[in-house]
Amino acid sequence: MAKRRMSEKKRRMYRRRRIAAALLAVLFLLVCAGLVWGVGAGIRALRGGDGGQGASTSAQQSAKTKSKDKDRQGKDQKKDAGRKRSSGAPDCGKGDLALELAAPDPSTEVGGSIDFTATIRHKGTGSCLVDGSDGGRVLVITSGQDTVWRSDACPVGARTLLMATGDKDVQTITWHADRNQESCQPDQELPWVKAGSYQAKLVLKADSHVVSQQVPVMVQ
Repeated sequence: MAKRRMSEKKRRMYRRRRIAAALLAVLFLLVCAGLVWGVGAGIRALRGGDGGQGASTSAQQSAKTKSKDKDRQGKDQKKDAGRKRSSGAPDCGKGDLALELAAPDPSTEVGGSIDFTATIRHKGTGSCLVDGSDGGRVLVITSGQDTVWRSDACPVGARTLLMATGDKDVQTITWHADRNQESCQPDQELPWVKAGSYQAKLVLKADSHVVSQQVPVMVQ
């Protein structure tokens, strides 16, 4: 059977149809790709917007928390003003310390000297700070109502002690049987006291309620 030949006109028509179909297929694919990209971009944008809002909310909550903490810290600092130092321990007070004073040899001649044993004893339950220098726990010599001599008459560098339950600090303080009348002068320039009886005691300068027993001494 002889094969039927297609005319040139029909062949051109079929070619145009195939080209048009191919173009339509490419266009359809491009449209589909555009729709998929657009939907993905929209989802990403929504997620990004939620994330930004969440981050903003989190930042606001963090700022509020920090502000509250700062206010609370400020109130605590005001409450404990003057009571805290770098160690975090408060200053020792009446309930924390006991002062003890002794004079192993409680008498001397005019122009002589008497050595005192000064003890700071921690009797409280918590740690605290105290100035253990001669300017912090002060030796006071009196005669009746007259203050004769003080160990803090001259400036003294602080000697800060961190004390806990059961701790004690023992130091020797020497009185050269002279009178400084609370003015700072070298011992050799101070006048000697007259013969007579005197009283000695320790006083915590930071809290005058912390005081030792009185110790009688004699200058002959």
